[in-house]
Parts: sequence; structure tokens; C-alpha cells
Amino acid sequence: MDSLTVPSLSPSTGSQLSVDEMKLLAKLEEQNRLLETDRKSLYPLNGVLQSPTSPKTFSFDDDIWGNVIKEWDDWRKRKVGQIKVLIRRGVPAHLRPAVWQLLCDAQNVAVRQKYSDLLKSSSPSETLILRDLTRILPQHQLFHNKAATCQKPLFNVLKAYSILDREIGYCQGSVFIVGLLLTQMAEEEAFYIFVRLMKDFRMRDLYRSNMVELGCCIHQFDAMIKDQLPELHSHFQTQGFQTSVFSSSWFLNILLSSLPIRAAIRIFDIFMCEGLEIVFRVGLALLHMKQTELIKLDVEGMMNCLQNLESWASDPDGIIGAAYQIKYNPSRMKQLRQEYAYIKTKKLEEQEELNGLSSENKHLKQRLALLEKRCSEKLVSQLKKELEKTRLNTARSQSALKEMQANILQMEEAVPNEDSVMHLQTELVSCRLQEAEALTELKVLKQHIKDLEEKWQRQQVQCGGQQKVSSAQNELQVELLSTRLKETRTQAALKESRHRLMKLQTENKIYSNQLKPIEAHINSQQDHLQELTSQNQDLCSQLQQSRRQFSTVQYKRKEKQDKEAANLTIIAVLQKQITELQIQIQSLSKHTMFSQPTSRPSTSTSLKHNDT
Repeated sequence: MDSLTVPSLSPSTGSQLSVDEMKLLAKLEEQNRLLETDRKSLYPLNGVLQSPTSPKTFSFDDDIWGNVIKEWDDWRKRKVGQIKVLIRRGVPAHLRPAVWQLLCDAQNVAVRQKYSDLLKSSSPSETLILRDLTRILPQHQLFHNKAATCQKPLFNVLKAYSILDREIGYCQGSVFIVGLLLTQMAEEEAFYIFVRLMKDFRMRDLYRSNMVELGCCIHQFDAMIKDQLPELHSHFQTQGFQTSVFSSSWFLNILLSSLPIRAAIRIFDIFMCEGLEIVFRVGLALLHMKQTELIKLDVEGMMNCLQNLESWASDPDGIIGAAYQIKYNPSRMKQLRQEYAYIKTKKLEEQEELNGLSSENKHLKQRLALLEKRCSEKLVSQLKKELEKTRLNTARSQSALKEMQANILQMEEAVPNEDSVMHLQTELVSCRLQEAEALTELKVLKQHIKDLEEKWQRQQVQCGGQQKVSSAQNELQVELLSTRLKETRTQAALKESRHRLMKLQTENKIYSNQLKPIEAHINSQQDHLQELTSQNQDLCSQLQQSRRQFSTVQYKRKEKQDKEAANLTIIAVLQKQITELQIQIQSLSKHTMFSQPTSRPSTSTSLKHNDT
């Protein structure tokens, strides 16, 4: 629709046109002549309307529009340019419903006659639709003094479409489009046109939840601002003002929520004919008209200015005239679409990579915390046990040493005789030896503790100056090193575990040997099933092919019979004609023989020759 151009107007086509079309052709040629002589026209000579501000007017009466509606198929195929001219100039209000239905081909919509059935079903979006209608209807100019009468039909159309297209469902921007349609026609016809708009005018893509199409339109619009209004674009960038803040609603509801109703309905006429191109043109024209004012404002001021367009967009002809002064290059728009697709793909890849790294980082943190917790709990438990054993051994050694010293003192105080002296001396030597052994053992234990403390201090130095720990923790760490002496017990337990593991592995091997025949049988059954399935599919395909061949043979046979019947009919007709011609020839030959029996005998001979 966007690529259509105005066809050339030449006198050579007059023989193929009706009287009304000739009148319209003459008016268009006159208008082209006026445009060529008017250098102040705002429009180029490519089929676009003359400037509304020019004193020369391009008047079309209702007869022309009546001819357009009556001969729509011919106009749609051969006179698209003239249709654009008429629509940009303005559609008569009383003919607008018919023109919109023709532009959308609403009579051929696939869901026709299904509207009442759709209303009988329930939609999950009903509550949301009612909430939006209650909030939007009383405030917007489109429904001024009509909120009560429009709410029910508007709800029905939106509900019916949300049931028809459950993937899209309901979108808030569709309220304004359906509302405008209901101001022009009945709700069922409005529903059929809305279905066409969603399917054939990119509106369905704009309303998708992923917003890819909407993001593409905003990217294209932002690039157009950068190319054609660089100062305003630079101001947006400086203020951190995103184009999507105001332009997203322009695309979602075709400017219906922003412009005055007179201008909005004119732009919607052009949208029905030319598509979303008019939204780009009008949006850029509005920014161009207010560029000087917008550059002076901050973010809040620009937002208020762009949301309230009624005060400076009340001239529909002026807006449309300015819109068609905007440069719109389809090749550039296609390039921007490809650029946005590349950027979107790149962002999705980066987001997926970031999500993967974030998930992996979270998993590693959880695992690290768990390992730290397990190690710390196990270390503290082992240190506590070793510390208790060491303290118990030290207490026992000190108790035995004190007992020996007490015995020695008692024996020294007693008065011994000679025999007892020798005995006492022997016992004394024995006690001294036991004492020395105990002292030696205690010294060894102390030296061992000292060595462990030195090792612990060296370990602290190697850790790089970590925080100091309490004396109790030092003792726990020292005793942790002593647990290495239990390696023999651990090895014995390990051997026992290995023995059990070998036993389990042997049992597992036995079970695996038992399962192998079963798995082989299952695999063979599956292969057999696949073979049968393949044979069934082949047989089905052969059956279908046989049916097609049988249908073809029947069709050829019927065709042959029809041809034979037609040939028999033709033969009968030819035989009848031959009989009639023979009768005529005989009568003619008799008449000739009676009229000239003697003078020209060669004539009958020639006639007979002709008969033959």
C-alpha cells in the first residue's frame, strides 16, 4: 500500500473511460496545470494534494466520491494515485464508513458472521477492559458526551477480539481505534474493520508483548529525528529525553490520544490508505513545527508539551501539508529495520550470556559458602576432641608426678634401719628413675606442644597477616595437627570401605549381566516396532497414491465421456447441416435445369461437380 504511485493521466485513455471518469480526468488535468503554474505550492507534482493555504482549491463533490465507491474495483486497480489524492484532501463525513470498509476490504474478512458467537464466550481480559474503559472514556475528547452509550459496544468489540486472537488479547491502545470506528458505524462492522487493521496494517505486530515491532518503529523514528532535526535530537540526548516516552503512544493508537479529533480522523483516513507512513510523517512534522519551543524546555516541559497537542495542532490541512514536506525514504527505513534487528539480536545474545554468567556466579557462591561451613564445623569438632584428650593426658601425668614426690618425702622422713636403707635406696632409685621417665615424657609432651605452636605460628605468617585468634583456637589448631597420628585407623577404615566397595561392584556387575539380555530384547522389539511403523507409513502412502491415481483415472474417464458426448452432439449437428445442404443443392440444381435446359448444359455439370 505504501509503494503505490499516482498513474499518469493521458488523453489516450479517454476511449476506455466512462463519462463520469472523463469529468474527473478533466478536473485532475486542470489541477495539475494549476499546480505547475503555482510555485508557492507546498506539494510536489507527484499526485499529492495542493497546499491548503493556496487560493486555488481542489474541490471534489459527492458525485466523484459516489463514482469512486460505485466503481471501487476499477479505481483500486488502475487509479490508486487518484484515491490517495482524494483521501489526503478529505473524505466526506457521511461517506467515511463506506470508504473505510472498502479500504480495509472488510466485506471479505474471514471471521464474518462470527461476531455474535464470539460474544457468547468469556475472555480473561474482561476485568482489565472494564477498568480501562472506566478510566479513559470520561476523560478523552473522542468520547465526550458519549461515554455511557459507547461503553457497551466498545467493550463488546474489544472482548470479541481478545477471544478471537488469544495470543495478542487486549491492548490499551486499541481502545482509541475501536472508539473512533464506533463513532462512524455499528459495532459489528467496526469489529470487522478492526480485525483487518490488526492483520494487514501491522497493528497486531505493534501490540505483541515482546514489543519488537514497536521498538523498530521507535528506532526508525529516532533516526529520522537525528537525520532531519539534528538540533532537536541533540537537545533530547543532552536532557536524557528518550523518544519512546512520547512516540510509543503515537504508534499504538495512530495519534488518536494526542491530536484533536478533527485532525486525528483526517490522519486516520490516510492511515487506512497508506499505512504507518503517515504516523512517521505527522510525528516528525509536529516536532519540526515546535522545534524552537522544545529546545528551550527541560524534560518535564517537553513531556507536557508533547502530551498536549490540541493547542497547536488544530489545523488538519496544515498538519497534513507539513507532513508531506517530510522526507520519507523507504530504502532508509528498510535499512533502519535491518539495523534494529541486528541490535536486538546482539542484545539478546549479550543478555543470555550475562544471565548464564550470573547464574553460574550464584551457584559458585552457594557452593563456596557450603564448603566453608562444612570445613569450619568439621575442623572445630576435631580440634575440640584432640584438645580434650591432650588435657586429660596432661592431668594424669601431673597427678602421677605429685603422687611420686609425696611418696619420696614420706620415705625420707621415716627413720630406716640398715636393711630398710638398702631397700629404701633401691626404691628411691626406682622412684627416681620413674620420676625421670615421667619428667622426660612430660618434657617430650611440652616439646611436642611447643613444636606444634611454632608450626601454627609459621602457618599464620604464611597466611599473610590474617587476624589473630584466641589462645583456645591456637590450642585447637595444635591438636588438629595431632590428629594425623590417627592415620592408621583411617587407613583401616578405608580398607574396610574398599572391601565393601568391591563387594558392591561385584553385585552391580552381576545385575548388569542380568539386565543385558533384557535390554537387547527391548531394543529388538523397538526396532521391530519401528520397522512395522515404517511399513505402515509406506502402505498409507501407497494407499493415498492409489486413491489419487484412481481419482485421476475417474476424472480422465469422465472428461473423456464428456468429450465423446460433445463430439456426438457436434456430429449430429454436422449431419443435420449436411442433410440440409444436400436438400438445398438438389433444389438449386433442379431449378437450374428447368430454367436453362439447352443453352448451358455445362452449368448443371458444374453444379453437380460442386455438389460432389
